[in-house]
Amino acid sequence: MTIVAALIDQTHALANDQPGPVTNLLTSRPRLPEWTLYVAVAFGAFSGAAFAARRGFDLVGVLGLATAQGIGGLLLMGILLQQGVPSVLETNWYLIIVAGAALVAFFLADLIIQAMESLLILDALSLGLLCAWGTNQALRADLEDVAAIFIGVITAVGGGILRDILSGRAPDVLRPGILTATAALIGAIVFVLMVDFTPATRPFAQTATVAVVATIRLLSHWLRWETRGARDYSERLMRHRHPGNYDPPSKPNDSDAKQ
Repeated sequence: MTIVAALIDQTHALANDQPGPVTNLLTSRPRLPEWTLYVAVAFGAFSGAAFAARRGFDLVGVLGLATAQGIGGLLLMGILLQQGVPSVLETNWYLIIVAGAALVAFFLADLIIQAMESLLILDALSLGLLCAWGTNQALRADLEDVAAIFIGVITAVGGGILRDILSGRAPDVLRPGILTATAALIGAIVFVLMVDFTPATRPFAQTATVAVVATIRLLSHWLRWETRGARDYSERLMRHRHPGNYDPPSKPNDSDAKQ
């Protein structure tokens, strides 16, 4: 059935006060398998561990950065929602996966990085899954929409932020580059809008959010969609208002920025 035919059938169904194919699709319950969250954690843990190993961290450092990127976003979500022990700590498997990733990456960092570069789709799906998971958990905790969107983004990118902070560098998601936090933000908004304004079930909205985030992330990588740094128009504005009388402040040098 083509999209046009489906929309025509949906219109006829609504006219007869009956559910149509679009409504049936939105109200279906395509659940994401539970193991997908473990895969997302494993991918993040391998990424964080390889990042640390390539920079000469010892075993404790590799384990620390693997933990930060693997389960950091889920830990932040649990802390912010204040619902007791974070769910990621209620089972041994998440920490076992993180420890295993750290041990492997400690000895095989280069091979892991090469493998992960060819698994861009898995990286994009992991970002979308964490975003959808965090947003859904926030709504289940009765948070308002904007707060739920914030939790969804933090869950998706929080691990990478913690990794960069622990390694002593400005987080990648806060600097100009391909769309990561932006993709998570759009995905979280899509999830909330689907839950609030469509008959979509939570499982369907979760699946759709993963698809949206992954698509944006992949297109950003392939088409080089990148965010830009801040542009200050103060000097242009002040020179226009006070020609010849504006002395712009000195800009910070690199050493000031590092401090």
